[in-house]
Amino acid sequence: MTTQRLALNRLTHLERVRVRAEDGSRLGHVFEIRSNGAAETEPTWEDRGVDVLLCGRLGLFERLGWQEPDALVVPWDAVIAHDERGLVVRGTKDDYKRI
Repeated sequence: MTTQRLALNRLTHLERVRVRAEDGSRLGHVFEIRSNGAAETEPTWEDRGVDVLLCGRLGLFERLGWQEPDALVVPWDAVIAHDERGLVVRGTKDDYKRI
């Protein structure tokens, strides 16, 4: 894995980042970040931790809110690395549940 890293000093920097499993399978892009705490404008990592990422592919109907997305729930503690290609998570795509 390359040493170049993504700039992830704000939660908003996670939006639309690609996610792949250790085995190389694609989980999609981050389209929602779930975190405890009060809403703030672009909170930093020190101010708020990430609980889970919702990943997948959003089609037009999902983007418009007409259909629920087919999302994979990825706990933040499953993230093992990040580089210029995105986030890498433990295991395989089948290890993560869909909502």
